Amino acid sequence: MKSIDRRILELKRRAKDLAASRPKSAFYSDLAEELDHAKDLFFDNPLVLRMQGDALGFLDEACGLGVEHAKKVAVEAAALVMAEPSGLTQEERRRLAILAELAGLLHDAIRHEERHAEQGADLALRLLRGYPLAPEERLWVAQAVAGHESPDGPQPIGPEAAVLLASALYDADKLRFGPDIFATTLWELCECDEWTLEEIALRFPEGPKLARELSGTFRTVTARQHGPQLLAEGISQAEELTRMLERTLAAPTSNS
Repeated sequence: MKSIDRRILELKRRAKDLAASRPKSAFYSDLAEELDHAKDLFFDNPLVLRMQGDALGFLDEACGLGVEHAKKVAVEAAALVMAEPSGLTQEERRRLAILAELAGLLHDAIRHEERHAEQGADLALRLLRGYPLAPEERLWVAQAVAGHESPDGPQPIGPEAAVLLASALYDADKLRFGPDIFATTLWELCECDEWTLEEIALRFPEGPKLARELSGTFRTVTARQHGPQLLAEGISQAEELTRMLERTLAAPTSNS
């Protein structure tokens, strides 16, 4: 069994403290009502609760892309659906918010499989067969999952609801490249893959680089307004963490 590198544990703690010390993005105040509705759906809606149980076995909880990540993507995708200017009625948006949470729970199922987005879409269609959804609703969820990974992935087609659902899922997933990834997810991935501190320092710049590349890819009006600021906040935290990493590597070691 590998010994614990206490330098990594200390950096992980400091990363969480750094994230907690920063003010919340305007995204969370401007969408407070929509986020509250989305959270209520997550904890009370029968279809969402059912999917939580069905998706649980497919989520890689140990490697940072499990239940907590899926919950955040599901809730924020639903909030984006509710907040986005559209020609949909309030009732249609509320229904679409439920589908957004189903897609959010499924989007990173079988995350470490090759072509996981495409395979996740197939899994979505299988799991949703027994759900009281219209055939086109199942297809919209699967289509959103298939196209969530990359801005160059399958683009949403179909009616406005289908396009909005896929766009909201993509954007909610990419919002995680703000403070979330540098405060928590990065360290969980490091622990999962048993990276040394030196390996973390070598790979760390990939996160801010990707965040910068994603900043201009948001699809919804709401995420285009708030997403770049969230990603910039994550990049700012990453710069501070880079300095912490450099100081830690330069210091004498005293592991146990």
